[in-house]
Amino acid sequence: MSEQGLSSAEAARRLAQFGSNEPVAAHRLTAVAQLLRLFLNPLVIILFVASAVSALLGQTTDAVIIVAMVLLGVGINFWQSYRSERAAYALRAMVTPTENSVPSEGSRSKKK
Repeated sequence: MSEQGLSSAEAARRLAQFGSNEPVAAHRLTAVAQLLRLFLNPLVIILFVASAVSALLGQTTDAVIIVAMVLLGVGINFWQSYRSERAAYALRAMVTPTENSVPSEGSRSKKK
Protein backbone atom coordinates (compact mmCIF):
# COMPACT_ATOMS: atom_id res chain seq x y z
CA MET A 1 0.00 0.00 0.00
CA SER A 2 1.28 3.46 -0.85
CA GLU A 3 0.17 7.07 -0.66
CA GLN A 4 -1.93 6.49 -3.79
CA GLY A 5 -3.70 3.50 -2.22
CA LEU A 6 -3.99 -0.06 -3.45
CA SER A 7 -3.66 -1.02 -7.06
CA SER A 8 -6.75 -2.47 -8.72
CA ALA A 9 -5.05 -5.86 -8.87
CA GLU A 10 -4.20 -5.79 -5.15
CA ALA A 11 -7.73 -4.66 -4.27
CA ALA A 12 -9.18 -7.52 -6.36
CA ARG A 13 -6.80 -10.01 -4.73
CA ARG A 14 -7.78 -8.86 -1.22
CA LEU A 15 -11.47 -8.94 -2.13
CA ALA A 16 -11.08 -12.53 -3.33
CA GLN A 17 -9.05 -13.50 -0.24
CA PHE A 18 -11.02 -11.73 2.50
CA GLY A 19 -14.41 -11.04 0.91
CA SER A 20 -16.35 -7.82 0.93
CA ASN A 21 -16.23 -5.46 3.89
CA GLU A 22 -19.67 -6.25 5.27
CA PRO A 23 -20.76 -7.48 8.69
CA VAL A 24 -21.26 -11.22 8.93
CA ALA A 25 -24.76 -12.29 9.85
CA ALA A 26 -24.72 -13.97 13.24
CA HIS A 27 -26.32 -17.38 13.65
CA ARG A 28 -29.59 -16.89 15.47
CA LEU A 29 -30.60 -19.55 17.98
CA THR A 30 -34.23 -20.45 18.45
CA ALA A 31 -35.86 -19.68 21.79
CA VAL A 32 -35.91 -23.38 22.68
CA ALA A 33 -32.18 -23.74 21.90
CA GLN A 34 -31.39 -20.69 24.03
CA LEU A 35 -33.41 -22.08 26.91
CA LEU A 36 -31.78 -25.50 26.60
CA ARG A 37 -28.33 -23.88 26.59
CA LEU A 38 -29.18 -22.11 29.86
CA PHE A 39 -30.26 -25.38 31.50
CA LEU A 40 -27.03 -27.09 30.38
CA ASN A 41 -24.98 -24.58 32.39
CA PRO A 42 -22.77 -26.54 34.84
CA LEU A 43 -23.89 -24.44 37.82
CA VAL A 44 -27.55 -25.11 37.03
CA ILE A 45 -26.87 -28.85 36.77
CA ILE A 46 -25.01 -28.81 40.11
CA LEU A 47 -27.92 -27.00 41.76
CA PHE A 48 -30.42 -29.50 40.37
CA VAL A 49 -28.26 -32.34 41.72
CA ALA A 50 -28.12 -30.56 45.09
CA SER A 51 -31.90 -30.26 45.12
CA ALA A 52 -32.23 -33.97 44.31
CA VAL A 53 -29.86 -34.84 47.16
CA SER A 54 -31.85 -32.59 49.50
CA ALA A 55 -35.07 -34.30 48.45
CA LEU A 56 -33.54 -37.76 48.99
CA LEU A 57 -32.43 -36.70 52.47
CA GLY A 58 -35.98 -35.67 53.32
CA GLN A 59 -35.40 -31.93 53.11
CA THR A 60 -38.13 -31.28 50.59
CA THR A 61 -38.50 -27.61 51.52
CA ASP A 62 -34.84 -26.98 50.69
CA ALA A 63 -35.15 -28.95 47.45
CA VAL A 64 -38.21 -26.96 46.35
CA ILE A 65 -36.51 -23.65 47.20
CA ILE A 66 -33.39 -24.61 45.21
CA VAL A 67 -35.44 -25.65 42.18
CA ALA A 68 -37.58 -22.51 42.38
CA MET A 69 -34.52 -20.25 42.57
CA VAL A 70 -32.85 -22.03 39.64
CA LEU A 71 -36.01 -21.78 37.53
CA LEU A 72 -36.38 -18.10 38.43
CA GLY A 73 -32.74 -17.40 37.57
CA VAL A 74 -32.91 -19.27 34.26
CA GLY A 75 -36.19 -17.56 33.40
CA ILE A 76 -34.83 -14.06 34.06
CA ASN A 77 -31.61 -14.83 32.18
CA PHE A 78 -33.58 -16.19 29.22
CA TRP A 79 -35.91 -13.21 29.07
CA GLN A 80 -33.06 -10.68 29.20
CA SER A 81 -30.97 -12.57 26.63
CA TYR A 82 -33.91 -13.02 24.30
CA ARG A 83 -34.87 -9.33 24.46
CA SER A 84 -31.29 -8.12 23.98
CA GLU A 85 -30.79 -10.45 21.01
CA ARG A 86 -33.97 -9.17 19.38
CA ALA A 87 -32.81 -5.59 19.95
CA ALA A 88 -29.39 -6.35 18.44
CA TYR A 89 -30.99 -7.85 15.33
CA ALA A 90 -33.28 -4.84 15.00
CA LEU A 91 -30.28 -2.52 15.20
CA ARG A 92 -28.35 -4.62 12.68
CA ALA A 93 -31.31 -4.40 10.28
CA MET A 94 -31.30 -0.59 10.54
CA VAL A 95 -27.59 -0.30 9.70
CA THR A 96 -26.72 -0.18 6.03
CA PRO A 97 -23.25 -0.34 4.55
CA THR A 98 -21.96 3.02 3.37
CA GLU A 99 -19.67 3.87 0.50
CA ASN A 100 -16.31 5.46 1.13
CA SER A 101 -14.03 7.26 -1.25
CA VAL A 102 -10.61 5.65 -1.07
CA PRO A 103 -7.41 6.33 -2.95
CA SER A 104 -6.75 3.73 -5.65
CA GLU A 105 -3.92 4.02 -8.13
CA GLY A 106 -3.67 7.77 -7.62
CA SER A 107 -7.39 8.57 -8.02
CA ARG A 108 -10.36 8.44 -5.68
CA SER A 109 -12.83 5.63 -6.20
CA LYS A 110 -15.99 4.54 -4.41
CA LYS A 111 -15.76 1.36 -2.36
CA LYS A 112 -18.54 -0.37 -0.45
